[in-house]
Amino acid sequence: MRKFKAALLGYYGFGNLGDELLLQACIDILERNGIKREEVLVLSNNPEETAKTFHVKSINRWKYREVMSAFRETETLILGGGGLFQDVTSLKSCVWYWGIMRLAKFLGVKLSAWGQSIGPLNSKVSKFFAGDALRLCGKIHVRDDNSLKLAGALGCKKVIKGNDLVLTLKPEKFTSQKKFMLVNLRPCAQLEKFVKVLKPHVDNEAVGAALSPEDEGPLSLLGLDRIIRVRNFQEAGALWSGASCAVGMRLHFGVLSRIFRTPLALMPYDVKVSEFAKSSNVPCIVDEWREPVMPREIPEDVCGEILSL
Repeated sequence: MRKFKAALLGYYGFGNLGDELLLQACIDILERNGIKREEVLVLSNNPEETAKTFHVKSINRWKYREVMSAFRETETLILGGGGLFQDVTSLKSCVWYWGIMRLAKFLGVKLSAWGQSIGPLNSKVSKFFAGDALRLCGKIHVRDDNSLKLAGALGCKKVIKGNDLVLTLKPEKFTSQKKFMLVNLRPCAQLEKFVKVLKPHVDNEAVGAALSPEDEGPLSLLGLDRIIRVRNFQEAGALWSGASCAVGMRLHFGVLSRIFRTPLALMPYDVKVSEFAKSSNVPCIVDEWREPVMPREIPEDVCGEILSL
């Protein structure tokens, strides 16, 4: 019997709140399914911090001998949420995740995918690597219609559409008067356009929420008095409890706004954001301002759809 029931693979340990929340959600779901934290392994860019924060065994994702050794003691490798297979930044992401998944398969590890956004995949090469890797998975859970369609085009079987994994997290109850607009920006090709549309609606009370260190520069373009770096789910709850509305770019800025029941509008720098806006019934701001609205309530069975995998 192998030591680790599940290994989790994602963009973990890079200081991006959304990916850390995905990891937290995966671990919680595994625990609800009877898998103890000592039976969970996480591949991370910062294994010491990951182990300390989540109380799991973590190894350096870049040390291939260590990864190979750990996989020999692992039953299942789970792609734990996010847009891992895309070629917008570069082809490297597709190649790297493909290589790790092929290694796991060679060593007799079962593969599964949870909460995935697939694409954009603009080249034949990236489509090959993404398709070859995802077809190794026994079951695939995607979080939007676009990914469901692309998975089918790549020849993937047993694909189901559900929700983002972070929606399974249960919020604490905070008591606070809703008094300020919460905003989020991140680097992207459309940043200048988004700033131009948003800035006239940002007052002196508005607060910037940086979900990653790279968000702080774009948020400074709005001339905000306060920019707060959000590092975990508890800090998010404390911040969102004071927000009267939320307008932002990152997908998990939208997810958190939905969890904490905050009127929301999203600026879709990527198709995964527009897909989430559609499923949450909130407006997208592209070329002109649109008022935030209360997002759709989270489905009661949002955790059950993952456990059924």
